[in-house]
Amino acid sequence: MLKLELDLGKELAYLESMLLESRPNIQKAIDRSLRKTSAWLETHSKRELKRELRVPLHTLSVRFHHKFYLNDGERAIVVWFGIDPISAGALGNSRRNKKGLKVGSHQFDGAFWATMKSGHEEVFRRSKTKNVKRIRPDGQWTTLPINGVKHHIDESSTEIFNRYYKRAQARFSVVLRQQLKFILGQ
Repeated sequence: MLKLELDLGKELAYLESMLLESRPNIQKAIDRSLRKTSAWLETHSKRELKRELRVPLHTLSVRFHHKFYLNDGERAIVVWFGIDPISAGALGNSRRNKKGLKVGSHQFDGAFWATMKSGHEEVFRRSKTKNVKRIRPDGQWTTLPINGVKHHIDESSTEIFNRYYKRAQARFSVVLRQQLKFILGQ
């Protein structure tokens, strides 16, 4: 029988000192990994939302916010996306047709494009309550009440974010490994 005894005390002490010296660098690697994962999540989820909802990317960009924070020693990223209905006027160029108004690739039956007195332009639809014809100060008549037309995105966007939540966790581990290899390889 052959028995080998290795004295690794000096080597382990050296490794421990290296890890203690590189602890701030490891914290930086974790921070970079979180930021990169956040940017990845925002970019890829916006792309899929754009494709699924057929909505311009700039309309989705103003609804995304992500925040990096440190809470009781734990680092985290909060990605917030507003799922309130999107105003139909923000969906693209509008074209009138026999049924109503087509904005981007969405059809809104019975809708029309109007400019309010304040200069605000929007897509509206007459409400189904009792309509009253009124004469405006400029001499034109209007049938009121009217409501702004909205495009609802809550159901499909929730499904997309649930899918990307799982992918983001896997992506974080990949990016963290890359960052740690870079730091420990220096």
